[in-house]
Amino acid sequence: MSVAAVSRPGLASRWRSFEAWVGTRRSAAVLFVLALAVFALQSIVLPVYPGRDMGRYVQTYVQYWYDDAVLPSVLSTRGPLAALGVSLPLELGGVAAEIWLALLYAASIIAWGAVAMTFGARAAILTTGLLLVYPGYGILFHGLASDALFAAAFAGWAVVLSRAILRPSVGTFLVTGLGMGALVLVRPSNQVLVVMALFPLVLRAPWRRRLEWVAAFFVASAAVTQGWKALMHLRYGDAVGLRPSGTVVVAALVLLPLLFPAAWRRGLVLLAVPLVVALLAVVAVRGSSVQNPSHYARSAVQSPPVDVFLFRAFEMDRIVSQENGPASRELARVVQRELLTKEPYRSYGIDLDEFFSSGHDRLFADFTRLGGVDLQAVTREAIRAHPTAFATGIARTIWLMLWARRVYAPENTARDEKPAGAGETEYTVVNGRKLPRPGGGAPIPASHFGPAIWTLGGGAREVWRSATEHPLVFDDPRDERRYLRFERDTSRLADRIPTRDDNPGLVHRLNQASHVFPGLVVWLALGLLALAVRRPQRALVALAPAAAALVVIVGTSLVAVAVAEYAAPVSPAFIMLTAAGVVGAHPRGGLRLPGHPRR
Repeated sequence: MSVAAVSRPGLASRWRSFEAWVGTRRSAAVLFVLALAVFALQSIVLPVYPGRDMGRYVQTYVQYWYDDAVLPSVLSTRGPLAALGVSLPLELGGVAAEIWLALLYAASIIAWGAVAMTFGARAAILTTGLLLVYPGYGILFHGLASDALFAAAFAGWAVVLSRAILRPSVGTFLVTGLGMGALVLVRPSNQVLVVMALFPLVLRAPWRRRLEWVAAFFVASAAVTQGWKALMHLRYGDAVGLRPSGTVVVAALVLLPLLFPAAWRRGLVLLAVPLVVALLAVVAVRGSSVQNPSHYARSAVQSPPVDVFLFRAFEMDRIVSQENGPASRELARVVQRELLTKEPYRSYGIDLDEFFSSGHDRLFADFTRLGGVDLQAVTREAIRAHPTAFATGIARTIWLMLWARRVYAPENTARDEKPAGAGETEYTVVNGRKLPRPGGGAPIPASHFGPAIWTLGGGAREVWRSATEHPLVFDDPRDERRYLRFERDTSRLADRIPTRDDNPGLVHRLNQASHVFPGLVVWLALGLLALAVRRPQRALVALAPAAAALVVIVGTSLVAVAVAEYAAPVSPAFIMLTAAGVVGAHPRGGLRLPGHPRR
């Protein structure tokens, strides 16, 4: 056989591969431009606006440039990547923030399309088409906060996860674990995704290989999450209360030898044993710092974090009562003595029944700051006394997240435009005394205890001079000047958006469209049914992101209220699941990826 005869098929194969590569790049570029155009059309109606807790992420970013913490609870509960992703664009201005969100939106569409291409062009077209007309997903990227950043990061992680499933190896699962660690640095509640480290166990491979992949995922994610905690502890010390979990570090050390060749493992085990023993001794003496993954979910909505289910028991299910047990009765006595006899509770006539039944953030923030109360015991007594209410409350929250909650845009983002009657103060009469009516449906105008401020020269506290007047007082004027500088630095960035007014009428129509778009449970049920009936190739590529999305939603629902922005960032996983099931490549005629024979 001649050399030419051998070389021509090789050149033809390479040319076809090059054509496919060029075609893929061209399609991605067209889709990227289309996504930018959709975002631009939405921006004509809805400019970028401050998203949920945007100010907290700016406060976190500002403190990174300080030698000492100012608001430690903010540093402890906000992810550094979210703080940087929100604040760095604002350093350039409001327009830069809008461009940044547009790029994230388009990139996330591209990412989900790339994952869906596993099931063929039709699945990719259906997935990206549905996302482009998904109103809530577009609205999500017009709010500058961690929600949009998490949505983009989760889309990128889905690409990495799909590659690890299609080409499993220690290297691909190391990258997947690093990506999961990055998701935690965007939103701490994503620590619940650590359960996805067990996902390699369902892949078809020898058990030794599966355990290696589990180890790679867990060790990589632990290195990122615990490394960040260690860095924060080294920089801020006890101010932020972040320390690496001894249990997680020990588990990572135990799994670490699985990542090395068999000839090295015995030596590594011998080397690791004394380290593990030393860490276990430290944990035994000082107590384990291990946190249930739900603690991280709670940290996303609560500051400072306390017992993981206390927020649900007090504010969501409202099952905390002095009749629950001795710890709850002691809590009632402390609340009566330390809160209800002081402002603003005294002037607004709050009694124990209203305190425990109100379920408001301002009251919750106060009683978690009380000393001498075993909050874990209070939580246990509440759950034991009302197990049905507790269980049904969790089920109800999960259902609301999957069905009822939609992402809505504020219908007036202009800051200089006040609604009618904004200058008038509403009043309420309490015990014959006329007092300003608290906003937001709260029973009191503000919490009794102010924010926990880290000072260098003395104390800082709110001093209640009347039912509504409560200035922040510092013992040392230098601490006051430092705090005022911190507020100025925060406002300098936070006040840069919006850059223009919205169109309230059209925003209302956009919100109506978001309301009628099918809920997440519809896409989840339809996708699972279609997968069961049609059984497309490589179904795990669609099931894995959907499983991760469910982990996020369920984990958050255990400890947080049903907020649409908790579920919307992971919602494309359910849409892709539907596309893969309905139009995905069939086993007998499916798409064949390079290096993967038909099955």
